[in-house]
Amino acid sequence: MNHESATWKLDGSRAIRAIFASLLLALTACAATPGTDQGLRDGMDRFRTAFNKKDAAGVASMYLPDGKILPPGRPMITGTEGIRSYWQAAFDAGVQRIAKKPVDIMLSGDLGVETSTYSVIFKDQEILGKDTLIWRRGPNNVWSIASDIWNSDK
Repeated sequence: MNHESATWKLDGSRAIRAIFASLLLALTACAATPGTDQGLRDGMDRFRTAFNKKDAAGVASMYLPDGKILPPGRPMITGTEGIRSYWQAAFDAGVQRIAKKPVDIMLSGDLGVETSTYSVIFKDQEILGKDTLIWRRGPNNVWSIASDIWNSDK
């Protein structure tokens, strides 16, 4: 095989254009990540807003139709109605407000994993804990919760 015939020869301007195109593609890939991350963070905000309004249906709507919650000391609950019922019972029992602070957000395509710390007000008591949520991006770049597990620090 003649290696000389397989070698691409670029003149100066073509080489500069090729380098510029490569840099542009790399920058575009980097720029897409914050937008994707922001979409998931928007989902986190929608969850917090519905939770703090004690809107059990609104909270449940944040989950996929086959979404799961894994509350501490309880069996797994699957599906919108079961999740709505769980959160309604929690609000009725005195759960009042949640504040969350993301510790880590990992993204891979249409999946995201959020690990956060939280503070929940239950009656007059503050409960501190941590959670991990698996999010899935669906149509129109809307993120929904596939699985949600949490436990308190005590």
